[in-house]
Amino acid sequence: MGNNKILGSCKDCRTNNRQVEYCTDYVGNKHSLVKFCNICDARIEEEYKFCILAAGKGTRNTTVEGLHKALLPLENKAVISRIIQSIPNNIEIVIALGYKGEQVRSYVEEVFPRRDFTFVTVENYDGPGSGPGLSLLECKKHLQTPFIFTSADTLIEEDFIFESLKENWIGISHVKIEDSLKYCLVKGSKYLDKLYYGTGNRAYIGLAGIYDYESYWKSLEEHNIIKDEYQVIHGFDGLDKIKLVDLTWYDTGNNQSYLETRKSFTNEAVAIKNKEALFIDNGKVIKYYDTKDKALKRIKRTKYLNNCSPKVKALNDNMYSYEHIDGKMLSNVYDEQTLKECLDFFYETFGKKSYTKTPKFKDNCKSMYEKKTFSRIKVFEDTSIDKIKYINGVEVKPIREMLNLLDWEKIYTNAIPARFHGDYQPENIIYTGKKFRLIDWRESFGNDLEIGDLYYDLGKLHHALIINGQEVLKKNYNYEINDDNCTVNYTIKSNLLTLLDYFKEFCKEKKYSWGNVEILSILQYISISSLYPEFHNGDYGRFLFLLGKYQLAKKLNN
Repeated sequence: MGNNKILGSCKDCRTNNRQVEYCTDYVGNKHSLVKFCNICDARIEEEYKFCILAAGKGTRNTTVEGLHKALLPLENKAVISRIIQSIPNNIEIVIALGYKGEQVRSYVEEVFPRRDFTFVTVENYDGPGSGPGLSLLECKKHLQTPFIFTSADTLIEEDFIFESLKENWIGISHVKIEDSLKYCLVKGSKYLDKLYYGTGNRAYIGLAGIYDYESYWKSLEEHNIIKDEYQVIHGFDGLDKIKLVDLTWYDTGNNQSYLETRKSFTNEAVAIKNKEALFIDNGKVIKYYDTKDKALKRIKRTKYLNNCSPKVKALNDNMYSYEHIDGKMLSNVYDEQTLKECLDFFYETFGKKSYTKTPKFKDNCKSMYEKKTFSRIKVFEDTSIDKIKYINGVEVKPIREMLNLLDWEKIYTNAIPARFHGDYQPENIIYTGKKFRLIDWRESFGNDLEIGDLYYDLGKLHHALIINGQEVLKKNYNYEINDDNCTVNYTIKSNLLTLLDYFKEFCKEKKYSWGNVEILSILQYISISSLYPEFHNGDYGRFLFLLGKYQLAKKLNN
C-alpha cells in the first residue's frame, strides 16, 4: 500500500538507505504493520517501537511564550527533534499529541518528511484523569510490541540504549538532594527495588524500555488515578524485573532546568527571545512567533521584498518554514568589495523607488519610534539601573526624561517612505557567492505591510554593525556598576568596522542624514532591551539599555 519513506539501512542488501513499502493488515482489533525493503524485497522486522509523550500543557516552562514544551530550542533545534534524531531510522515513532498538537505535528513532519510517524490525539490532556499514563494508554493499540517511551522534555547523551530492547529497564540519573522533592526517586542497585517520593539522589527521568509489554499494559490499566493524574510508573508494578540504567540527563521541563540545560548547548545562531524562536533543523529554517498575526504577515510580506527572500511555507498558525540558504552571513564576509556591494544592493532593493509621504505613514512612524519606545522602557523605568548617574563618565538622566528631550518631529520629517526589510542587519543578509538573499524580515511597519521608513532599516544596520549578534553570543560585551557609576564595553568585528566606514560614505553619497541614522540606531538599543529577559540571565537586555542611554546622552549633548 505504497507509502514510501526512507527509513535506514537494510541488513539484507546493505544499502545505506532503504525504501520501505507498507502493507497494513488488521486482524481483529490487533494492528500489524509489515515492512519490506524496496530494493531486495526482504521483510523488515522491527525490534521495538518508540513513543514520545507530548500531550501535556507543560506549564512549568514558559521561556518562549505559547511554544509547546517539546519544541523548546537547544542550539536552534527543537527538543523533540533531538529525541527523534537519537532513534534508529528504521524504528516507528508514535507521538501522543494534545495541547497545541498541531505545532508539534507540523514541525516534525516538516523536518523529518521521511520518518515513520504515527500521531495519536489525546483529548483529555489537562483535565481530571489526564497525565502521561493516560497519554500512553491512548497509544496502546500502536504499541503491541516491545517499546521505549519518553516524556517530551527528557534528553540524554547516550544512544546505546536505543540499539535494541531485550529486557525491561528505566532510565535514572543523579540529582541534588535539595532538588529531589521535585522528582520520582529510585531505590535499587542493578535492578529496581521501588520508586518513591521524598529525598534522595537518584531519580527516574521519564524514559523507559518495556520488553514485557502485555504485563505492563495490564498493570497500567488496573491502577487508580492519583491526585487527578494518571502516571506511567504504575505499569512498572506488573513487571518482574526492571534494570536501572544510569544516563546523562538534560531536563527541559521547567524554566530553571531548561536554562541549566542550555548551558550545555551553547552554539546558538541567535539570542533567544521570549516571544519568538528560530530553528535551523535538517535543512529547514523554521520561525515561530507567539501570535499568529506575526507569522501570517511575514508570509504575506515576501511579495514586497523584491524576490530577495526565500520561498516560505506556513506550517501552522504560528510557524512558517523555508529551505536553508547555502551561503555566508554578511557578518562573516571579509571581502571589502562584497561589503560595499551590500550597500548598493540595499539601495537597488529598497531605496531607489520613491513613495508618497501620507498621514498614515507619519502615524506609522510615530507608532514605530515614539510609542513603541516609551512602551518598552517601562521594564527598566525607575529601576536601579535607570537611576545610574554616569555611564563611561557621561552624565545620564532617567530614560523618560532623556527621551522627552528628543526632537521627534525632526525624525518624522526626515523619514523616507520606501519598501523595507525591517531588520536589515549582517546576520539577516546572506551572500551566496553570487548574490544577496534576505531572511528574518519584519512583519510590518506600524500597520503597513508594504511601506516603511527607509531610515528604519538604515538604523537597524548601524546598530548591528556596532553590536553584532555573533559577538553577543560569545558574550563579548560587559557592564560594571559601582554605586551610581557604570561602565559599558563591547567588541566590534573588524570587517563590520570597515563596513561602518563604507556605510557612512554611502549615506553621504545618497544624501541620507547620518545624524538621523545614529538616533534611530540608539532607539533600537533602548527599544529591544526589554526583549531578552532570559538571555544571559538578563545581562544582555540590561547592557543594551545602558548602552542606549549612554549613546543618547552623548547625542543630546552635541
